[in-house]
Amino acid sequence: MKALIIHGNTRNQSNTEKLAKLFAEELSTKGADVVQISLKSKDVRTCIGCDVCHSVLDSFGCAKNDDMQEIAKEILASDLIVFTSPIYTWMPTPPQKAVMDRFFAFTKYPKNAEMFNMLSKQKLAMIATSGDDTEEACDLFDESVRRMAKFAKLEYLGYLAAKDNGDGNIARPEVVEETRTFAETCIEAF
Repeated sequence: MKALIIHGNTRNQSNTEKLAKLFAEELSTKGADVVQISLKSKDVRTCIGCDVCHSVLDSFGCAKNDDMQEIAKEILASDLIVFTSPIYTWMPTPPQKAVMDRFFAFTKYPKNAEMFNMLSKQKLAMIATSGDDTEEACDLFDESVRRMAKFAKLEYLGYLAAKDNGDGNIARPEVVEETRTFAETCIEAF
């Protein structure tokens, strides 16, 4: 199983990145091949709704020439795609949101044929941190990924979220255990 973790954090040494790295280590110990992409060093532009991508039937097909082309290749080659983001105002960071919006380019609308999605084997998941109650703070990010999966007819495996207590220590024993359990859930889905 190949997992792709797309880091939406915009700060170095963020708690979200630390949590996602714990998750990646758990996946690796269970035999998964894990690729991690940090969006803070990538040029991923926002979707402008030009619809060029929908008529390019054999590839990602986005007209924008940015780092999303490289990310799209990794997405297509992966079995599990994990979006990560700190939650500041109930939604993922702008770089992560840009990637999520560009997922629409995998959907194709051929003339005189039924719509299809280039993604078929992939499963989606998310990881988030918040300084507030994670259930309430992460619900919109969760719902966004859930709806993306439903639209694309992909399985959504749920999410891992941890409260950032402001002390820089996200790897508390209960969080490590939750991370281990979520990694097992993701591995068992394949």
